[in-house]
Amino acid sequence: MNMNRMLVLILLVALVSGSIATLISKFYKQNLFQRLGVSITGYGFPLSWYIESQIVYPNSPIVYSFSWEFFARDIAFWSLIISVLIAVAFRWFNERE
Repeated sequence: MNMNRMLVLILLVALVSGSIATLISKFYKQNLFQRLGVSITGYGFPLSWYIESQIVYPNSPIVYSFSWEFFARDIAFWSLIISVLIAVAFRWFNERE
């Protein structure tokens, strides 16, 4: 396989895996702020890209917000982590041969 194709394939796998890891990180819940009457919960790791704000008052709505910037940064973070793991695995398998 051509080296350029292999590099593109590795980058594509890292980007797709980073996107999946970012979506899975939504299950990580962070209590960002809690004071008298206000509760803000963030979802995502390492950055909270989905935020739920609730004013603790009868009949007050829950406000949801989404940050594309933090979402993209999380994808970049997880893609970098996965690409390093792929590079280490390739180096380890090449040394064994």
